[in-house]
Amino acid sequence: MSGEDDTIRVTPARPAPAAEPLSWGSPAPPPPPPPRRPGPAPALLAVMGVVAAGGAAGLLWWTLLAPGAEAPAPAPVPPSAPPIASAPAPPVATTPAPPAPVPEPPSRLARMPVLMDLPSILGHRATVPTMLRLADETSIFIIDFPSLEQQGAALNRVAALVEKAGLPRDRVLTPEELAAAIVRAGDTPATYYYGHNYRGAELERFFALAARDGLALSPDEAWVEAQFRLARGLVPRDREIAVISMAAPGPLMDASARASVLRHELSHGYFATRPAYAEHIRRVWRAGFTEAEREAFRQFLAREQYDRSNEEVMLDEAQAYLLHTPDPRFFSPAHLGLPAEQVARMRALMRRGAPGLE
Repeated sequence: MSGEDDTIRVTPARPAPAAEPLSWGSPAPPPPPPPRRPGPAPALLAVMGVVAAGGAAGLLWWTLLAPGAEAPAPAPVPPSAPPIASAPAPPVATTPAPPAPVPEPPSRLARMPVLMDLPSILGHRATVPTMLRLADETSIFIIDFPSLEQQGAALNRVAALVEKAGLPRDRVLTPEELAAAIVRAGDTPATYYYGHNYRGAELERFFALAARDGLALSPDEAWVEAQFRLARGLVPRDREIAVISMAAPGPLMDASARASVLRHELSHGYFATRPAYAEHIRRVWRAGFTEAEREAFRQFLAREQYDRSNEEVMLDEAQAYLLHTPDPRFFSPAHLGLPAEQVARMRALMRRGAPGLE
């Protein structure tokens, strides 16, 4: 099965370049004056002067002395022609520089998850958030993120609601409240969790509470909701689903640690979707472990910011650490403050008779 990302991504249309202002042309220059013609001879000028003088005197007599004579109406002045507007110069066609690429937000569209076995999932590397589906337990869905930062942006508010210590269980935190809670825990958005796991009912409640309180989802959270709705629709309603996550290796998590995180989170998926396995773990926790051993786990998990009052979370984490977290950087007897032989006994109790682990 191919590990290529098949999430639909909608590329935003490139904005049209702003229209350049039109540049109007300069007015046409006035026409040149006509050339001067040579004047008449001096004698002709004298005769013309006499005739003109006589004519002027006659006109004056007629105007002043003739009875009932009216002055002639002045000749109409022809209207001046309107100025000729110069034609605008055509705009110069230019090729605008393409805009700088903008990071593409996650698409709200969900694609059918690729069915993969565990080795294929371990080898998968996402370039965009991608949902996969476990082949041997099709009620478990895995979201592979390109980075811990993107994983945190998508799921940290769910973690705060479901299982982080000292935070409300009846409402979703605002982004500002979440940021303050992460700082108080001594973490960053990338390290709040290295992997996440949630039952379908927990995600359903998160989205319902956010909608109830009018809290807007971030683009990453909205993308997770779209994937969850798809996953929930692929499994009958009488069966629970689990949505777990992992991130690509990077400066904060190498490939070996990533593999350990994936196995750890998958075990939570088994606990959520396999009732017989979950009942076996509950029985060992309550009847096989001593109170001192249970308290050792509570103290360890409280240091990791889990809500120690949630007994279901405590025993679920106990099985994940004891049976499915091989990397000693994440878990060892020293984390519990117990001798290695005692921790080995606890591990053997959980493994013995566990459905799917015999």
